[in-house]
Amino acid sequence: MNVIIPSYKRADGLTGKDYFSMAKYCVPESQADEYLKVLKDQKRIITLPDDQDGNISRKRNWILKNIDRPLIMMDDDVRRLVYWDKRHEQYLSRIVEKDDVDYLFHEWVSLAEQFNVKLFGLAQNKDDRSFKEYAPFNLSRIILGPFSGHLEHPLLYDESVGLTEDYDMCLQHLQKYKKVLRINKFAYDCDHRTNSGGVVSFRTLEFEVESCKKIMLKWGKSIIQYRIPPKKHTDVLNAKKVNVPIAGI
Repeated sequence: MNVIIPSYKRADGLTGKDYFSMAKYCVPESQADEYLKVLKDQKRIITLPDDQDGNISRKRNWILKNIDRPLIMMDDDVRRLVYWDKRHEQYLSRIVEKDDVDYLFHEWVSLAEQFNVKLFGLAQNKDDRSFKEYAPFNLSRIILGPFSGHLEHPLLYDESVGLTEDYDMCLQHLQKYKKVLRINKFAYDCDHRTNSGGVVSFRTLEFEVESCKKIMLKWGKSIIQYRIPPKKHTDVLNAKKVNVPIAGI
């Protein structure tokens, strides 16, 4: 199993480099020396040609084409994993111990194989109030880019939908395979809005609004809908509605 973290101009902001010690960072050739100074280990760096980089979809596709599966792909601003545990009749968010991460990754790959899904992921919200103890997993809920697991499949990220490429990838899987696996007991903890570099280096509200419009045009507003024009920034980060017409939990 491979754990790959695509990164761009964030050598000094790799918040999870010690926690995810088994992970390798996929960076442009021209930035490899900067990352080596931080990671201290050439084996943790995978380089792709600069002309194969350029946007997150292109980089994710290069990884899908060149790295063996099973493959877990994470954003470089994910600092750790959390889970919900029952204590005194209340569910609390707790941190997954570093030594347990590799074991969990293998367990999740095995679970995905048993469910016969090609894409799996975790809950996006680490707030324990959103956890439903009667639904430890879903088979038709959206899985987003900060943490995605891939078994063998031919699908690629659609560069034409801009920054909504992770929503699009999940919808592609649901359309083709009728199910994905989201493990709701676990979530990722990340710094999307405070970390520099990456897509933040070119992300603008106008570009994000255009990305939202493109994916709504591709799939239709009955499937995915954003609040456009947005009233706040999160309106373009998170879809207002995702309605996948597939029965089941």
